[in-house]
Amino acid sequence: MQIEIYFSYACRESYLVYTWLNAVKNGQPLDITWRPFAIQMDDPNEYWNQPWSTANSELRGFIAAEAARRQGAEAFLRFHEALEGAVHEQFLELGEESTLIAVTEQAGLDMDRFQADWHDPQLAQAAKHSHMQAVEQWKVFGTPTLILDNKHSIHLELKESPAEVDALETFHAFETLASRLPYSRQLRLTD
Repeated sequence: MQIEIYFSYACRESYLVYTWLNAVKNGQPLDITWRPFAIQMDDPNEYWNQPWSTANSELRGFIAAEAARRQGAEAFLRFHEALEGAVHEQFLELGEESTLIAVTEQAGLDMDRFQADWHDPQLAQAAKHSHMQAVEQWKVFGTPTLILDNKHSIHLELKESPAEVDALETFHAFETLASRLPYSRQLRLTD
C-alpha cells in the first residue's frame, strides 16, 4: 500500500503515527512518503520566507529534513527516524542546531554537504510546496494526514501508538474505515 503522510516534527500525533506504522511494516509492506505540513504558522505570508536565523523550530526541522532529502531517500528516512526520536523520545529542542547536527551524525549523513545545504532558501520553498499541495489537492488542515493509495485523505489522531501486537490489526481496521468502507466523516472517542 502506498501512503503519503503530511506531518510536522512539532506534532506529537505525527510521531505516534510514525511509531505505529513502523510496527505495521513488520507485517505489511507499506510504501510511505513523508511530506512536511506546517502547523505553527503565525503569518503564512512571512513563514516560508524567513532565513534560518529567524525561522521557528518547526521550519528549521523541515529545512533540515529537506537538506537530508538532498542526500537521497534512504538518507532522509534515517534522518527522519533520528529526528523523531530526538524530539519525541529524548525531548531535545527541535530547532536547536546542536540537535540537528547530532541527528545528522546519527543518521550517517555527509555533514559538510548537510551544513552547506541547510542555509539554502530553496529548502523552505520545497516544504512550502508540500504544504500548499496538501491544502489545495487534499484539503489538509492538520497533522498527521494520511493519503491512502492516492485516493483518500484522512486526518488521524492517535491517543497513543498501538502496542506492537495490535499495530497490524489497528491498521487493517483503519484501512477498512478509510478506504474500503469510506462512509465515516469523523470518529472521536468522547472519554
